[in-house]
Amino acid sequence: MAAALYRQPVLGLVAFSVAFLSQWLGHSLWTFIREVFGTWHNGASFLVGLGGAALIGAGLRRDEVSATWMGFLGAQFVWVGWFELMFEFYSEFFRFPEYDTGVPGLIAAPAVTFLMSTLPVMLMMFLFYGFYNRETKCNLMRWVHRTVGLSPGMPGNNSGRSYARIVALETLFVVWFCYLFWLYVSYLLASETAMLVAYGVWATWFAYIFYKLLKYPRAGSAFRYAIPVGIIGWGLMEMPSYLGFYPEMWLKPFDYPVTTLFVSAIYAGGLVYLANPPGGSPSADGAVPA
Repeated sequence: MAAALYRQPVLGLVAFSVAFLSQWLGHSLWTFIREVFGTWHNGASFLVGLGGAALIGAGLRRDEVSATWMGFLGAQFVWVGWFELMFEFYSEFFRFPEYDTGVPGLIAAPAVTFLMSTLPVMLMMFLFYGFYNRETKCNLMRWVHRTVGLSPGMPGNNSGRSYARIVALETLFVVWFCYLFWLYVSYLLASETAMLVAYGVWATWFAYIFYKLLKYPRAGSAFRYAIPVGIIGWGLMEMPSYLGFYPEMWLKPFDYPVTTLFVSAIYAGGLVYLANPPGGSPSADGAVPA
């Protein structure tokens, strides 16, 4: 009976829900830290990031499934606690201005304009950890290698693979990429028509990878593939809110406490489900997609 609950499409839908709702709750956590800790929010944010780094470290010697959820959850805390802390702190320190994208209702805050300046760093990481890594098992990078005629070669076996580190790095990279994609689309194109076209392309991409997610048969690989699918899907939810179609409830957890608690319960339940597949965690489990 338990094994039946881990078959597709249930497995893929739960994995997607966890990855998708992680973005909702990450935004809520950002607001929670600032409203609860006030002027001490920088210190609190640093501790949140430190906790995330410790969780990733603790997952380095764990089995595949445990390492996957620990790397994923740790990366969420690192992003909210350290990345967003850095963007906000330095944008205030150097007095970065707001940026009017030219799209009605889409105004980039100072921390966001600072985030845009990190594009060269992200591209460097993409080259050294992705494109130049011919041993990668990332499905996206192996597709890029084949497309440009660079044979990715045969990846090594799963022995000794650090799932927590891999998952954390890919989670941070996907969140970072999604932010920069939409910021630069709004900056370079600056029109509602262009945004709609970009939204359509993004939705098509999401539909394709969501369909693929429902084919993954095992908890570890399904969870890892769901992480980018959920984060990419979040963009489809978030962009219309920027344009005023509905309120950003995820940024107002104290205004929508019931909704926040409901989302938190679904997220926690899904995470427990993914962390406890029947039969435990195998030592090898296919590719780690991005």
